[in-house]
Amino acid sequence: ADGGVSPLIPIGNLLSALPSDVTALVLIDDPCLASAQSWLSRLAATCTAELLPLDATSSVSHPWIQDVFHVRTADEIATELLCASESAITGELANRLGLAANASHVTLPGGNQLVGPDFRLVGHSSLQDDRGMANNAATERPQQWQRVQALDYRTVRSFGYRPEDLGNASASIALTSAKTSPPAITFGKIHQCGFHVDQFVSVTGLRRDGHPLLLVADPVAHECNARNAMDLKRKLDASVLLLAQQGFAILRNPIPVLPAIDTNKCLPRLYNNVLVENIVRSDQEKPFVWVPHFGDAETLDGFDRENRKIWERLGFHAIGVAGWSHFASRNGALRCATKVINRQPAQH
Repeated sequence: ADGGVSPLIPIGNLLSALPSDVTALVLIDDPCLASAQSWLSRLAATCTAELLPLDATSSVSHPWIQDVFHVRTADEIATELLCASESAITGELANRLGLAANASHVTLPGGNQLVGPDFRLVGHSSLQDDRGMANNAATERPQQWQRVQALDYRTVRSFGYRPEDLGNASASIALTSAKTSPPAITFGKIHQCGFHVDQFVSVTGLRRDGHPLLLVADPVAHECNARNAMDLKRKLDASVLLLAQQGFAILRNPIPVLPAIDTNKCLPRLYNNVLVENIVRSDQEKPFVWVPHFGDAETLDGFDRENRKIWERLGFHAIGVAGWSHFASRNGALRCATKVINRQPAQH
């Protein structure tokens, strides 16, 4: 706990919200092992939670495990962990799981990509070369974009906005035919809203009128200067236009912008930062989605309910996980703090 926030609260709530057949590894610094064991023993966790202490050379410096490495899988089962630079955390975790740890030639934060069945949605900032635009050409794909596209068969799509689309919320959104390929977008003057795409976009795994359905945040001022929310809304509205032009169907969900409980800085609450299961478990009637909630520490019960209901209307069993106000000033939430290693294969 520091400055009125306690990151262990949402992490503990998540462990208590996971099903019994889930195994969760919690990475901690080795000197914290005794206190971590005491903390874990007090939780009402139904999943199998295991502490993985790291030695002094691989200290846990931040809570965002989503960004540390990538997982390469075959039939939902992990085969290797990939990291752009040498990482002691990745090595120790790979040893614990019996997986290979290999170098990746692509630097791409996990939070800045969302993967669907046939697409990879990447924040535009991660598709640009270090030197910026490739020759400032509007049609030339940067080398980084080409490297990401070469990862697998999924078509790379970009999350960003054109400056000329700001304030153009009334513009019509024309979806391309599901039977044809979306038009190629330009690579010139495009900016990204926020740090990572998973702050404001959720992949539902569903299709609407033949198009992949995305849930995109719609900011609302709440106990905060309306200008902050309006600026974010303009950028996300413009981002929606570009997503639609790339062939996505869009559903919007409300997110409040208000002062963080520790820094008092006006920031959005990241209701789109979710964990989604598209396969229905054998003992369930609907797939699960875990949604971050903030109403336990802030007056946001209404937003908690509305975002949960949106997922319910899409056919999911939405599980609210409270406590993420404690991470609001760090610009992340539930998905940022987790990394799925293995999924059970789909039942056919």
